[in-house]
Amino acid sequence: MPTKVKGMTSLEIAIIVAIVLIIAVAVGWYLYTTFVASVGGQPRLNVVSAEINGTTTGSAKLKLIVVNPGPVDVKVDYAEVAGGTVQLTCTAKSGNVQNNVISVGAQAECTGAVSVTATPGTMLPGRVILSGGQSFPFNAVVKP
Repeated sequence: MPTKVKGMTSLEIAIIVAIVLIIAVAVGWYLYTTFVASVGGQPRLNVVSAEINGTTTGSAKLKLIVVNPGPVDVKVDYAEVAGGTVQLTCTAKSGNVQNNVISVGAQAECTGAVSVTATPGTMLPGRVILSGGQSFPFNAVVKP
């Protein structure tokens, strides 16, 4: 008559080892993807100044001074001011700017025509939208 063996059989050990390996691979993949995402550069843009000129004449112009602090080059797509879209054209003040792509460390002046009526001295909220969809807020001072 067989006696009951105490302990685990090799099948039980194989199942436990397989479960531990699956958990270890899942945790390792999570850590790897988190590390890769944190190392890859996220685009950033600092809006140094924002102003809207000529609101009383009917041909208002948005002027933004922006700086790219890095770690990657950014492409400015457009801006939104007071619910309207403004197509921007960026020129270099310092550093390299070509086709609205602002290099790391470069300072640019981005301008565009805006159709808005506002009282001089007030501020209008807006945001700059990059080609990747990231947005950076600003408050534009309205000047006559």
